[in-house]
Amino acid sequence: MSHRGILTDPRAQGLRGALAIALSAPLVALSGVSSTTATFFRCLFALPILVFLALTRERGHRPAPAHLLAGVLLGIDMVLWSEAILAVGAGVATALVNVQVVLVPLAGLLWFGERPSRFFWLSIPLMLAGTALAGGLADGGAAGSDPWYGTVMAVLAGVAYAGYLILLRRAGNEGGGRTTMLATATAASASVGGVSGLVAGNLDVTPPVPALLWLLVLAVTGQVLGWLLVGKALSALPSSGGSAVLMLQPAAAILFGAVLLGQWPTPPQLAGCALVVIAVGAVSFLGGRSSRNHGHRPLSGVQLR
Repeated sequence: MSHRGILTDPRAQGLRGALAIALSAPLVALSGVSSTTATFFRCLFALPILVFLALTRERGHRPAPAHLLAGVLLGIDMVLWSEAILAVGAGVATALVNVQVVLVPLAGLLWFGERPSRFFWLSIPLMLAGTALAGGLADGGAAGSDPWYGTVMAVLAGVAYAGYLILLRRAGNEGGGRTTMLATATAASASVGGVSGLVAGNLDVTPPVPALLWLLVLAVTGQVLGWLLVGKALSALPSSGGSAVLMLQPAAAILFGAVLLGQWPTPPQLAGCALVVIAVGAVSFLGGRSSRNHGHRPLSGVQLR
């Protein structure tokens, strides 16, 4: 394959996007700011870039109202996820939040009549066991300060993100390109971060310069580059291929957290993260095969973190 072919191959794009997004958790931790401050500024810094790209690449596309609601859920997800990073560690928080991949097929069954495979139901105990181990609940070995709180926040973040995915799936045909959808959701997420911070009293509107620099790097890598690359890859890959590429993200986040933050997971935590990744991967590969009446098309502008 030529150099240009490697750059434009959907799997290579998805791989680069997943690696960029896997940096998000360590960068939030390195910024040292509150969860609402991180959410507000990462979206604020990313918004002008996304608006510029949307205006130059997708003229005529308008966001749908559902995209705003999706952005609110995404903002809630990012606030809760940032809380989880501080409480249970960057890599583990990223692994735990991927329970949303199980929740989305379940929502598809309840609301869209899409029947998951039998393996989906069999994977639920494995997912729960992996979540408990990865959160450090078995040995008290979490890298963060409060594994119980961090685990709950990460799982709730996964629930909010599942709602984001479901809304974007329903709104996908209502108008708006990938960049327009992402810009709209990012604006709504910034509002959620700002309002949440004002209500909680932990929004820092004048964080130190080093924190702002880390959040700027986060905005460019995870909020813009990563999500655009993965959104483009998912639109070109079958669901199983896209899921295979995205499964790199939790493992990469754990590696980045260990290298950049010194948050080395214990063996039980590593085993739990492996169980979560295996369960999520198996559901992603096998869950879509059982739906006979619905084609599982990729979601535009959607990523697992």
